[in-house]
Amino acid sequence: MKWVFLSLILNGGLLGVLVFAKEGVQVQLSATAVNQFAGIFLLIILLISNMLTIWSLNDAAACVFGYLLCNKDGFTFAACGYVQANSLLKMNFAQKLSLTSKYRKNLTRASFIWILVEMLKVLSPISAMGTSASPYAVYNSVSACVYFVQDNEVGPHDRGWPTLDTEAGVSEYVFGSSIGHMRSEMRNLNFSTAIFPPSLISPLNDGDTIQGLGFSADISTVCRCSTGFDAASFAAAGVDKSQAEDVLEAYQNLKKQPGITFGTIIQNDSLVISNVFSGYPVCGGNNPGKRNLPLVCSTTISNHQALMVEIEFMTDGTTASIAPNIVHPMYIVSTADVKRWLSFAIMKMTNGPVSFYETPATVPGSLSPLLWWTSPNLMAIDRALVEAGIETMYAILFKGAIQRTYSTMATGCPRKNMLASYNSLIKINDSAFTSSCILLGIHLFFTLISAVSFLLWFLSAHPIGPAVRAMQESIYMVALLGSSSFVGIGLPQLCNAETYAIWQKLDVRCRIGESLNSTEEEIGKIVVDKPALVRPLKNGKRYC
Repeated sequence: MKWVFLSLILNGGLLGVLVFAKEGVQVQLSATAVNQFAGIFLLIILLISNMLTIWSLNDAAACVFGYLLCNKDGFTFAACGYVQANSLLKMNFAQKLSLTSKYRKNLTRASFIWILVEMLKVLSPISAMGTSASPYAVYNSVSACVYFVQDNEVGPHDRGWPTLDTEAGVSEYVFGSSIGHMRSEMRNLNFSTAIFPPSLISPLNDGDTIQGLGFSADISTVCRCSTGFDAASFAAAGVDKSQAEDVLEAYQNLKKQPGITFGTIIQNDSLVISNVFSGYPVCGGNNPGKRNLPLVCSTTISNHQALMVEIEFMTDGTTASIAPNIVHPMYIVSTADVKRWLSFAIMKMTNGPVSFYETPATVPGSLSPLLWWTSPNLMAIDRALVEAGIETMYAILFKGAIQRTYSTMATGCPRKNMLASYNSLIKINDSAFTSSCILLGIHLFFTLISAVSFLLWFLSAHPIGPAVRAMQESIYMVALLGSSSFVGIGLPQLCNAETYAIWQKLDVRCRIGESLNSTEEEIGKIVVDKPALVRPLKNGKRYC
């Protein structure tokens, strides 16, 4: 029964660990060491859990068959050989019993349980290969950084930098994951969320993370094709009516060259910015001028929040290569001001409220970097990608606008120093998690069945220990067989016979209990004989 308890503890414990490993388990070991040995260690543990499950099944089978052997109706003595046979050989053992044996079919069916558990070993390598570890550090250091804040005592101030031109340059190397949750790079999003973290002003290591105060805003864009080249058509496509004439004038100033117009208005606690594209053949249509109709996009920037963020950096080891990699929002600090601060910032960045900006290619045949996210090949705007791409463009401008106008405050940001940490985070992928749950779930199911089987032992009115011992110990089984004048008849003539022939000879219905000849004696005798010639064992009586 000890194997049942060990199997329950191990399989149940592994299932609990799996749930935590799905989200990540922190250990005080280097990620390199964990990646080298974690898979092997998990494989060994899963194989041990499989072995314990098989041993639990063997104990349960010994208990059930021992109970049946002590029952008044008796059971086949060949069950002893069946329990002692290897898991994969139990089927072969049952199949080699006589075709006339009434126990052959039941033992054969029971063999599929052991075969199923043995087959689960195939899932162990899948689970082991799905584990991985990444360096993990707590906040164990401090880096110099700059907070950008809304200081109402000072108010917004235009530093004159960065500009649209500098942000176009930034677009060439920025990662979408470093500026927020971009619809252009993530699935199942209906809008983008720009996140502005604190600015780093000190060196750090690859993979290091800092934490500090930042800002966020939701960005949503809708694009339509204009039906003409007049103010009314622009207004119908998304340009605010109060700015339609000014936007049309800005559009005409582009003189059919690649570029976009900006028209910014304030609506409650949000900004609405319209863009009319010039020189990009996105919208078709016949018109007297034989020109492609302009595309009009309307972008809403809302839900401006001050929040705490984490930003992870990457570098090749040189200070010049340090770049933000992934930004994570933590929690909201407060609602940020749109009307005074963000509107001022966006208008200064876009030279608004109404302006135009030429977007020539930095490389012949390509788009301006500001519009790269609107294209699958960096050469032409794709109508299917333009809305998500414009949201990413405004996320870049959102970051530049804050840097240009918000108040600054030098401070120290908590830092996760990866080189100073020897911790790692262990995770398991989806396929490994699924296979492990299937494997351990089946293990746990059969272990519970094994545990329930032992109730026969506890609820039995008579001792069944000798029968269970005969199932598990071949020496005791032989000694018990030698005392029988019924089960072992004819065995001397089978000394050179095949093993299956010997078990066929032992495949007779018998009962293990007390001999009729010793029922009145102080010390009873345990025998295996015909059910009618055996009496049940009694608790408290001595036996030999």
